[in-house]
Amino acid sequence: MEELVEKAKNKDKNAFSELIINVKKELYLVAKLKLKNEDDISDAIQETLLKSYKNIRKLRKNNMFRTWIIKILINECNNIYKRKRNNIVSYEEKEMENYIATDTENDNMEFDVLIRNLNYEEKMILTLYYCSKYTVKEISEILKTNENTIKSKMVRARNKIRKQIEGDGENNERY
Repeated sequence: MEELVEKAKNKDKNAFSELIINVKKELYLVAKLKLKNEDDISDAIQETLLKSYKNIRKLRKNNMFRTWIIKILINECNNIYKRKRNNIVSYEEKEMENYIATDTENDNMEFDVLIRNLNYEEKMILTLYYCSKYTVKEISEILKTNENTIKSKMVRARNKIRKQIEGDGENNERY
């Protein structure tokens, strides 16, 4: 991937396209955590691609491309979310109530169902860790948070999911 980044820095459009193909699923999953509307997700990803293409020469470490582009995406998602939040009161609450997993892959649907009751930051951490395969250190860099804080939040999120699963199991046994 580092060779592709170097080529992209030299304005090789094919290399940049290949880089984006390698991270497109991650970009979508991360954007979907903050933005539930498909149009907003597309807008955030498009802005991210545009900014990353224009600024790829500023990337100092080629091996940090994935982390760098995810940071750009998170900032874009936050900008769109803030704009929406100012225009629509309780946008996040309404969307969370109506949220239903739309992925066609079973694994993503199951994962979405498992994390649906977590807060935004917990969802982000688990998605980056399990779906995008980032390390705790990389997640801490992306979210600008201490590694131990990330670990603690992961444990809390897993415990919430475990309680949710155990609670569902208890409810099913009663009937």
